Amino acid sequence: MNLPIFLRKLIPIPKVIKLNWDLAAVERSYQKEIYAASKLNDREKVRDLKESQRWEVALIEEEIDHHQTQQILRKARKLKVPVSHRTTSDPEGDEFWTQGHQTGNWYLTTKGYSNLRLAIRNELKERHEMKAHWVVWLSALTGLVGTCTGLLAVFNKSG
Repeated sequence: MNLPIFLRKLIPIPKVIKLNWDLAAVERSYQKEIYAASKLNDREKVRDLKESQRWEVALIEEEIDHHQTQQILRKARKLKVPVSHRTTSDPEGDEFWTQGHQTGNWYLTTKGYSNLRLAIRNELKERHEMKAHWVVWLSALTGLVGTCTGLLAVFNKSG
C-alpha cells in the first residue's frame, strides 16, 4: 500500500505498520535506483546505493525492534512479569539486550524477546487457570442451588 507521507501521519495506524510501510518504500525506491545504475554499468554507484540501502533499512529495522520492545515491556509491566535488565553497557556482552548502531536505542534480542514473551504467556496461563478453578466451583454451586430449588418445589407441591 503506497500512501503519501502526509496521509500516513494523519491516519491512526499502528506505528509498527507505518514503519513496515516505510521499510518497503525504502527498499522499493533503492531497488529502482540500483536497477537504473546497473543498466548503465556503473558499479561504484550500485555499490554506494546498496550500502545506503543497507544503512536506511537497518535504521528502520532498529526503530521497529525498539517499538516492539517497548510494547512487550509495557505488557510485562502490566502483568508484573520480571524483566531481565541490562547487565552491562557493552552491546555485545548481553544476551538479552542489544544497542542499535544507528539509533543508539536499546532493544531486546531475539532470545530476550522470546524469553519475555514466554514469561508473559505463562503468567496469562496461570491467571486463566486460577479463574477456571473458580468457574468449576461456581457451576457446582449453581447446580446445587438448582437441585435444592427443585426439591423444595416437589415437597411443597406434594405436601
